[in-house]
Amino acid sequence: MTVNDSRIVLGGSVVDLMEMKDALERISNHLTNRTEAPLAVASVNLDHVHHFGTGAHLAGILHRVPPKNRSASVEWLKLIDGAPLAAHARRLTGHRWPRIAGSDLIGPILERAGHLGVRVGFLGGMEETHQRLRSEFARSQPTLRVAGYWAPSREVVSDPARSAALAAEIKSADVDLLVVGLGKPRQELWIAEHGPQTGATVLLAFGAVVDFMAGRVRRAPRWVANHGLEWAWRLAIEPTRLASRYLVDGPAAYLLVRRTSKSDAVYSRVKRPSRLEPHPSLVTNPHQSVAPGSRHGAIIIPAHNEADVIERTLGSIAGLAAEGQVEVIVVCNGCTDSTAALARRFAGVVVLEIENASKPGAMNVGDDTAQSWPRLYLDADIEITPGAVLDVFEAVRSPSILAARPAFSYDTTGASLPVRCYYRARVRIPDTGAVLWGAGGYALSAEGHDRFGRFPELTADDAFVDSVFTESEKRALSSVPTLVRTPRHAAGLLAVLTRQRRGVVELDTAGSTQKRVLAILASVRGPADAVDACWYGVLTLAARLNQPWTARTSLPLWERDDSSRSEESGTIPSAPAAVKPAAAARAYLAAATAPPSGASPIPPVGANLERQIK
Repeated sequence: MTVNDSRIVLGGSVVDLMEMKDALERISNHLTNRTEAPLAVASVNLDHVHHFGTGAHLAGILHRVPPKNRSASVEWLKLIDGAPLAAHARRLTGHRWPRIAGSDLIGPILERAGHLGVRVGFLGGMEETHQRLRSEFARSQPTLRVAGYWAPSREVVSDPARSAALAAEIKSADVDLLVVGLGKPRQELWIAEHGPQTGATVLLAFGAVVDFMAGRVRRAPRWVANHGLEWAWRLAIEPTRLASRYLVDGPAAYLLVRRTSKSDAVYSRVKRPSRLEPHPSLVTNPHQSVAPGSRHGAIIIPAHNEADVIERTLGSIAGLAAEGQVEVIVVCNGCTDSTAALARRFAGVVVLEIENASKPGAMNVGDDTAQSWPRLYLDADIEITPGAVLDVFEAVRSPSILAARPAFSYDTTGASLPVRCYYRARVRIPDTGAVLWGAGGYALSAEGHDRFGRFPELTADDAFVDSVFTESEKRALSSVPTLVRTPRHAAGLLAVLTRQRRGVVELDTAGSTQKRVLAILASVRGPADAVDACWYGVLTLAARLNQPWTARTSLPLWERDDSSRSEESGTIPSAPAAVKPAAAARAYLAAATAPPSGASPIPPVGANLERQIK
């Protein structure tokens, strides 16, 4: 049973579906057979989904490559530690997967560590807790070799230079197994950043497990945990500290998990242990045409000054890139910001830089570099799920389908009335469900790409590609929708529509605009629809009048909206606004990551982390 064959996505968080004994065997094997990359074990619960799931500011951050040594990274094993996740995994797979909490794993792991003679270290907690642990281990596990205890302050953990020194100290103690109890999300972030430098073979991100072992915090009775009420027990014991987690962040994360569909949950083919009866795959056709170890395809992302959005775009597909399942190529064209540097922080992502600010030119360069087919050409401000990526690749493997796009959904959160009206009217246009444009990305098979060879220098590349194929040769899928963040203000929308109008003029498809306006008028069924249609007509007309004027001036030839790229723009439709960190969580995380007064500057991961979690 391999990790890649038993991995799905719940609420945007990757989880490894395992039985308890399989998880223990995986950890034991890593301890005895040292590999280049250390194994990091994380517990995935609703709090984890809140911090690292779909729409979260830390989504994908655990797949980033450490800045100082790009060859060193950790291999993550993420186990279900939450009744809602276990229940939904059962719904999706038809098999009962157990909760594997860190507090349940730690006893058997330390017992095996004692038998294997490995050296164990404990990072996190208080000195008083460590004193209790020493007494407990002397009584219950006298053969356990404890290499050291470290109780760093928040200031030390938040300071990259002092954390690096702490990692070096742990390495000098020759630690094989390091138990990291710094709390979420601090412990996972610290492991991702400094774990390889500790020299530990296995790192356990187990939160409050040290407090449980030392007897400072009482675990819930077994019957409470078996009924999925351990959260209520912990809330009753520590209401001040845990109220925000369980009562504010938890419900939104729960909805995010429950809304995970079968196609959204696909990470790779899901198997269970051979001793169990087979169950229906999460995928109706589980990509059988892809040979084991090969890539499903390539994603090419042209990016021009996309520093504000490239991390959230790559975060949603970071797992596919890190595992080598998909080629991900970011082509920075004419960038003058930090787009390239931010993109390079993601494991498995290839970053190219060209001087010419040209989207078609960037896609051609991506084509010259990519080695896999089919290929998905994705805008740098679009968020797509791993399941949607695999679905669109699978569609264009059919001999009769040469081009396809995923479904898409407009996110108008925070948008003004004219913008909301425009997009409500736009989705009522009948032919938008059968075209390749609109989703911010489309996929081509090798045969489909050969229809035109190289991308021409046109503004509307998606409309051009759509015109190349007949209705029977292209497909608009009903997969998990990509997230298209709309402009928040009419001025930003007008800029986008002006650019689109220039594309219409270049392709000489002005008649299609008139047909869409007529279709909007025909869709009016009441006063609200009439208001939407009026705003659609006004903004479309304004763009039509604006385009010739901008063509006569020296204004830039690539108008775009920046409001949808701001950090305050909305969240994805499937995740309520509450998924964003609440005020208490923001303060907590900011304190955890901000450097102390006079500390050295935070390197790229830390610098961007503080901006992301606010």
